[in-house]
Amino acid sequence: MHSKYFLILILYISCSTNENVAEISKTTLSDYLSLNVDKTLDEVIACAGSNRDLNEVLLYYFPEEGSFDFKYYETTDTNIDPNDFSKYNVKDFPIEGVFGNKLSAFKRNDLHDAWGIVTYKTEGKIHLSNPIRIKHQIQPTVYNSEVTIDSSVSLSPQFSWNESETVEDAIYFQVLLSENNTFISGTYTFDPFFRYYDITNLVLTINTTTPPELILASNYQFTVLGVSKDNWVNTYSNKNFTVE
Repeated sequence: MHSKYFLILILYISCSTNENVAEISKTTLSDYLSLNVDKTLDEVIACAGSNRDLNEVLLYYFPEEGSFDFKYYETTDTNIDPNDFSKYNVKDFPIEGVFGNKLSAFKRNDLHDAWGIVTYKTEGKIHLSNPIRIKHQIQPTVYNSEVTIDSSVSLSPQFSWNESETVEDAIYFQVLLSENNTFISGTYTFDPFFRYYDITNLVLTINTTTPPELILASNYQFTVLGVSKDNWVNTYSNKNFTVE
């Protein structure tokens, strides 16, 4: 009688342990991808920078229309191959809308540096960002208002800014918002300048339609992020202006 109960207990413990192991395996990015092997792999536009509160990191990403199941995966340290997805574990961080809710951001409050990857799904697809090197402890994002605005062409201001002083920028992300934070335009250039709305030097845009003309004497907000090759935001420059 006792041996029967002992056998049942062993089987129960064994099954519970296997279920726990299976559940833990689902928290790694590699296993998450294995569970979604039927879906086409696609990209996520994403980067990260430290907030003005240096302990907080914002992981910016552009959620395509119809996207869902937003997740963020992270390594425990930086001394790994950033393309080894088995080293990434899912993290539960809150999400907030940024840049007029055109983009979203995971809010991270962990102190250590790491590699991170943002994922989400659309119909029939699973989207992954490139690995993001989180380095707020060794290289916090620099915040400033060092943007020059040339208004010599009416209703078509040209914005220019300095390259990051200590590290090399790989690309620049420009955002234009109205005075009340309504999203107007989001563009990428390799050059440290952009004229609204001249597409000549654009390398990427998140605009689904051509942005509207600016309104004379109206107030707007311009922001540019200088982003490194490892997708860390080196500088965050912001300036308010009035259209001339």
